[in-house]
Amino acid sequence: MKKIPIILALLAYLTFLSSAGNALECMVCHSSDANEFPLINLSLFGVHADVNSTDGAGNITSGDCIACHYSANTLVFHSFPISTYNCEDCHINGTVPAAPRVSNHNRSGNISVAAFCSDCHNKTSNLFRYSANASAAHYGRNASFGQSPGESYCAFCHQNSSSVYRDLMQNQDNSRRGNHTSGIINLNHPAGRPDCTTCHGTDRIHGTNLTKPVPNSGFCNNCHQSDRLQKDRHAGSVECILCHADTDSDIHNIKYLLPDGTYRSVNATGCGDCHDFGLPAPYFRLQFQEANCTTCHLGNGLIKFAGAPRFPSPLMHSSNPASGRLWNGTQAAYWNSQVNACYYCHGYKLHDTNPLGNVSNITAGNALNQSITNKSFWCANCHYNGSDPAGNYSYKATSYTPVPPEMQNKSGRVPATASDGTTFYNHSLAEYSDLACKTCHAPNSSATSALFIHNVAAGGGGPNCISCHDSRGGGAPADKRIDIVSFNLSVHYNMNGGGNGACWACHGDGTAPLGHPAGYKSPKKCSNDACHSLDQKFRAPMIYSHFRNASLIDNPNNVVNYNVTTSNDCQGCHANSVNSQGRNINSTVSHFASGDLFDSINCIYCHLNKDNSRIWGNATLIYENRTALVELNRENNKFNSREGESVDFGFGFSFKVLEVSSVRSSVLMELIKENVIVDKRLVGIGNYTYEEYLTIDNGSEKVPVIVINITGIFKGNDTGFVQFEGFRLKRVHPEKKITSCYSCHMKAMPKAKYRVIERVSGENSEKDEIYYTKETANFTDNKIFDENVVLQLLGVLTDKDLHVTIQPEKHRSLYEGEVWNISEGTSLVVRGVDTKSEVVILQLRTGDYFYEDIVNRGGIFEFTPQINYLGNQPKNITVFRARVSGIIQARPKNMVVIEDVVSLSPDIRKINANQTLAGYNTSWLWENSTINVGKIPDNFHSPQIYDGGNGGGNCLSCHGAEGFSQKKVFSLGKHDILNGGGNNACRACHGGTADIQAHPAGYKNPRNCLSCHAATNNNYNAVYIGDEEHKNEKCETCHVSNIHVITGLHMTPSVKKIVITKENNMTILRASVSAGYKMKVRDARYYIDTPLNKSGMSPVDGVFDSQAEDVSARMDLSKLSSGKHVVYVEAMERKNNWGVPSSVEFITEGGSLKVPETKNTSMLTLADTLAILMIVFVLRRFR
Repeated sequence: MKKIPIILALLAYLTFLSSAGNALECMVCHSSDANEFPLINLSLFGVHADVNSTDGAGNITSGDCIACHYSANTLVFHSFPISTYNCEDCHINGTVPAAPRVSNHNRSGNISVAAFCSDCHNKTSNLFRYSANASAAHYGRNASFGQSPGESYCAFCHQNSSSVYRDLMQNQDNSRRGNHTSGIINLNHPAGRPDCTTCHGTDRIHGTNLTKPVPNSGFCNNCHQSDRLQKDRHAGSVECILCHADTDSDIHNIKYLLPDGTYRSVNATGCGDCHDFGLPAPYFRLQFQEANCTTCHLGNGLIKFAGAPRFPSPLMHSSNPASGRLWNGTQAAYWNSQVNACYYCHGYKLHDTNPLGNVSNITAGNALNQSITNKSFWCANCHYNGSDPAGNYSYKATSYTPVPPEMQNKSGRVPATASDGTTFYNHSLAEYSDLACKTCHAPNSSATSALFIHNVAAGGGGPNCISCHDSRGGGAPADKRIDIVSFNLSVHYNMNGGGNGACWACHGDGTAPLGHPAGYKSPKKCSNDACHSLDQKFRAPMIYSHFRNASLIDNPNNVVNYNVTTSNDCQGCHANSVNSQGRNINSTVSHFASGDLFDSINCIYCHLNKDNSRIWGNATLIYENRTALVELNRENNKFNSREGESVDFGFGFSFKVLEVSSVRSSVLMELIKENVIVDKRLVGIGNYTYEEYLTIDNGSEKVPVIVINITGIFKGNDTGFVQFEGFRLKRVHPEKKITSCYSCHMKAMPKAKYRVIERVSGENSEKDEIYYTKETANFTDNKIFDENVVLQLLGVLTDKDLHVTIQPEKHRSLYEGEVWNISEGTSLVVRGVDTKSEVVILQLRTGDYFYEDIVNRGGIFEFTPQINYLGNQPKNITVFRARVSGIIQARPKNMVVIEDVVSLSPDIRKINANQTLAGYNTSWLWENSTINVGKIPDNFHSPQIYDGGNGGGNCLSCHGAEGFSQKKVFSLGKHDILNGGGNNACRACHGGTADIQAHPAGYKNPRNCLSCHAATNNNYNAVYIGDEEHKNEKCETCHVSNIHVITGLHMTPSVKKIVITKENNMTILRASVSAGYKMKVRDARYYIDTPLNKSGMSPVDGVFDSQAEDVSARMDLSKLSSGKHVVYVEAMERKNNWGVPSSVEFITEGGSLKVPETKNTSMLTLADTLAILMIVFVLRRFR
């Protein structure tokens, strides 16, 4: 309400002024704080007081107001809104010419900002008072921050993170800007400490003297070209800011580019942070690893420097990372890192307009990054010192320190051998152009000099090994060349496809290399499991025995096995069959080994002949005494022996425990050799050694023969026993025949040859699938032969026979109508021959197939059926092929001659890789691979060869009809099916298990008959006679012939006499029965006419307990019809073993006995039985 009088007064005043024609004063309305008229406090007016000086100074009138509020009419009451000049109109655009101009720190100045004038001038530091009605236009003043223009003046905003203006800065880092060299902490530093004014000038914030220079190299060079280091742009083109600032503003505290493309500034707290006085002047170093040549010029570089020349990473002025210190000899290393290699060739040229550095000194007519031809000589200009042959060479040794290695070493500085052992190669070449160098040192490099020089390989390389390393060619050092013609005759020629592929296989990974393969100086070795074992990358034949560490093949944990391990490397033997010589034995064998070796199936050639032994790998001479001991049992060398028991040690030795002391401290033992006691003594816990004098190397030497380590002594109430480990001297072999070797060292099996039809990558499993069959005939293979014939031949060979001549079947003659049974299931028949001897009809039966064809003389008889062995894709497989070489008319039958026979079984089977087929690991089997097994090994690498066949679970492999042992077992008679038969029958009596690798401990003392036949446990279901007097007899007398053949006599009880009598109106049946020899009758019974109803008989003495018994029974004849009848009596031994019935006829009448007639009709009487027993005894006694 109190505003009303004020308004009425104001209206009256305005009316008075209007009528008088005078101007209205703004303050009439704006002197009061009313919503309609904002209050203007004249006493606090700022720099805009007297903005219009035409109406006097020191006062604020409407003239001052309308200088800004230019649309207001002070002659009348003005309307709203009022147009007003803003700061930019007056101070930048010059709308009011007299207004001071603002040159910088505005939105359009050289030093521009994003803020408006009011953003800064409305801050409290620029106002007399801050209120809701306050504004910079009315109350603003010039802020000096209490400083005169200069470094501290700028710092009020730009080095003051608590400044009220920090929220207006487009980049918040602008409130904490450092100086260009903030890292310099010493005010007396030669570089000085440039501050803001150095680059931006000195003036007030809006002054015209402030500048923002363009941060280009031209500006940087104002200082840096004339300083003590005189730095310039890299390569004359790279802007300084690219390496020293991530953004333009980073120039305030200069940064350094890092290897990862980021930037970092120096944060020093002491001189030592940046200076190391152990370095050359100016002793400068950074606190961190900055970018270097490799950052921009190797690999993908940095995007920011996309224009920089790029080279593949890693930099290779030799692919050997140690190349900078290989050939320096007594000089300092050329370089020890990639970046130092850059510095060696180019110098430290980061701030030089000529980045090539020292390279410029050896250009000599060459062009940068030129094509490599025989007219460019970049390499020679560094590494060749001479003028013959003529060329554009410019060797300036002073350009580099140390002097680079010279290819002919005329300087004498190059060592004969590099630090890695590489021999110096004198490059006496026909010419020394870059093209000649590229042939060996970068065969796959791009064709420009820059890329070649930055990607030089060490000593050549590439896929064409032969072009350099053939002794008839050139390029490789003389000691790194081989005779390729001789190599092409070696066993390795066709490896990995042959040619250069063979080189890649041994010296690389089998693939074509770009340079020298990574391990080319360490080629694969024969005996390190790389090729000839389970790793079959190059289809090398797998070997199993007779090489160094054969026991470790596929056996890194050294599990006990019986592969024959030698003390010599493969090269020791194979060096005896080479086509040429290399620089050492390894090189000789790997490059020039042939297949012309002695026939290694002749064991005695090496093992009985001292000269041959020395030549062929120092083979063990089996007839000489040795000092090496072997475990008594490799599988489990722990034995128990009770008092009174003996343990067989082999070699004719056995160990017997006589008595164990009651206090368990000692054992009385005997050592027996060849049934003679050679030592008897008390022994305790620990070692016992028995020694003998043996002749070794022509001298007598006392050596341990038996060593026992007793580990435990035990004594109980009834008996005692000891535990021990045992070792004995290796056996001296008196045998002199090859077949004797096979007896113990050959895993004999039926003769067979297997051929691989196809190898398929496993689809449902990780392992390949191998499809194979039996090769039943092959007249082209000398491995197919009659083993019995060849064994006779081997039996007469001596240690002088280098080769074994085996003549396989080459042809076969068949009469017309004759059937040739090639194998089980395969046969060939000559069905007919024409009268002119021109054609023949042949008929083949193999498996389920039948094939017949007419063949001309000289023609081929071939059968190729489709066999679906894969299950989803039948394939044509040739299972039989033969050539008819002759047709002959003859009497009584015509004849046909066939040659070149190859016969396969159509029964194709599958096995997975890394499984065993006849002892061979299938991993190395490929299409057409073959393996031979039988009694004779392919060679001494065969898996059938093993060391020390001292028994094992497969008894019949040695002792069966096909074995080599002299103790053969052809039949076991009644024991053929004992324990399931086969080897199980052997183990029932001799002990051991299926997987045992040696003879069982007590194999020489097999179980006796009563251990089964008089035992109730562990008796293999033997006939029990433990309660018979028969057990006390000597079983061998009647039941054993030819040692192992057991005869079962099948004797049964007999009935001696049958009598029927009538006593006291009863019909009594009496009989005398007898069991087998010293066996008991267990029961007796009778039946009348038919065996359907049998009745028992009782012993007269009341019990069945003897071999002969009188038995009787009361017969009920009341139900029998009148007439003739027959009564049968039979007796039983153990286990329900009933004998043959005896009978007697009788007549009944009216249900009773009429006339008792005793008429024995026994099929076998006691007399007969005794007669048979006597005959058997005589036959066995005198056979």
